[in-house]
Amino acid sequence: MIFAFLFLPIFSFAGVVTYDVTTTDSAEFSFKTACSRSFSHDSPLIEVKSSTELDCMSKILEAGDFCAKALPGDPYLLRGEVDSEKKLIRCYSGKKAILKYRCVKLTDREICKDARISCEKMKRKLARRLDIVHASITKNEKGVQELNCYFEFLPLKEEFRGSL
Repeated sequence: MIFAFLFLPIFSFAGVVTYDVTTTDSAEFSFKTACSRSFSHDSPLIEVKSSTELDCMSKILEAGDFCAKALPGDPYLLRGEVDSEKKLIRCYSGKKAILKYRCVKLTDREICKDARISCEKMKRKLARRLDIVHASITKNEKGVQELNCYFEFLPLKEEFRGSL
């Protein structure tokens, strides 16, 4: 099943053109469960800091880091997301992800400088356990630079994952 998402809150920048993923699964954890698994103290007060962070009694919990620890055997882990309405952390898994990012602001110059380095940074937020299979910077029909990152699970590299 393929879903297309436009995730502006995930980034502090608004240049995301598309984020297409092949989602294979998702897992949900309550805020209370996530905080108690992550920190040694009880967290009666839990606040949403952003779409990817919780405040567990002054300790910041990043959803992606929590998902990585909660699902250590999931080779397809993409990202973690905070659902403030349902009070859940949702962990998404998938086999492929495609990101297109338009470099429109002055602050985007660094992002559209080196495609490989920028895609590595994006991978941590959007395709945590997938491999980068393509990284490029192109110009669209208006002459604006776009970063293109294609992530996929490469089973042949599985033997090397343990040594990283």
